[in-house]
Amino acid sequence: MISIRRFSVTAAVLPMVLLLTMFSGCSKSPAAPTAPDPVANTAAIRTAEPAAPSIVGTEPGRRDGERFDGVILLEGMEEPVHYEHIRNVTVGFEMDYDYEHFLRHSEADREWFVSCWDAPENPENYLEVRYSPLTAETAAAAISETLSNDYEIRRDDSFSLDRAGRCIRIVADEIKGGGFMPDLLQTVYVIPAADGCRVATAHCAAVESEGFLRRFRYMMNTFSAAADPDTPSIPGMWQTASIGYSDAGSMQPEYYVRFAEAVILYGHLKDGQFVLDHSDKILSFGEAPAGGIRVQAEASNGVQYTYQTCESDDAVLEYYETWQEEAFPETYRGGASLSRCAQH
Repeated sequence: MISIRRFSVTAAVLPMVLLLTMFSGCSKSPAAPTAPDPVANTAAIRTAEPAAPSIVGTEPGRRDGERFDGVILLEGMEEPVHYEHIRNVTVGFEMDYDYEHFLRHSEADREWFVSCWDAPENPENYLEVRYSPLTAETAAAAISETLSNDYEIRRDDSFSLDRAGRCIRIVADEIKGGGFMPDLLQTVYVIPAADGCRVATAHCAAVESEGFLRRFRYMMNTFSAAADPDTPSIPGMWQTASIGYSDAGSMQPEYYVRFAEAVILYGHLKDGQFVLDHSDKILSFGEAPAGGIRVQAEASNGVQYTYQTCESDDAVLEYYETWQEEAFPETYRGGASLSRCAQH
């Protein structure tokens, strides 16, 4: 019996990406479940993800939470499917998911859709979507390097999805050097966006791959990645001036920071993707007196603070531990101020 240890692109740490993003840029992330029972394979088998035509019944411009019926092809037969349209402004994407066959799990820094037949605490078949501040090319290179430690991978830089258009697809369906199918297959879609990219990873057990790969492909053909339209004036990723930790020899800022619709998200980067630590509520957003922006927020412990564009550098947001402008000189904290991350 030949098997491969369960490995997810959402769980490995890449020294290469950490070096790339050392302090002027940003690094990499995800997280994955534990291993299923191994699957015996006695010959080299390569699974080609089946082509999935557009879903009958879907269309752009649906409302968040809207449900509708569609039709897909499985094993040459039409199958009616029940879909729900979702819009996640924090991760930055829209998609239709098959709510009859998958349970949606929403977290601050990711969405994942788990097979309703799997144990929620230890799923084998699921689709996970995360944000990455890296360009699609940089993220795909790091993901490919991570997966190639255990898999023979195939990468297609000109793959196309119906709604998202051209993206990078990475298929991991063969054990490295062994010519055998692993127990867990992964297909990773890296979709470019204005503020980095979105990484969607389809995980499935080899014994169930034919049906799940096709269902995931149908869902991905409804995927549309975009920067959060509700916060166009504070795009991208930011980082604190203070150093918080060392990862694989690379010093990292205390926090990487993103501004979402009504909250400020504080987290870290792992495998090129943003992993949330905590969030603070935005109480007001407007223009600073000298130009630029002013954001006032409140932490969970009641601390009220302000981020304001630096007068001499619009790539810096100065931090003041108060809402009162007259107290700014006494409450300025340089280590908590933010600088915009460089894109790679």
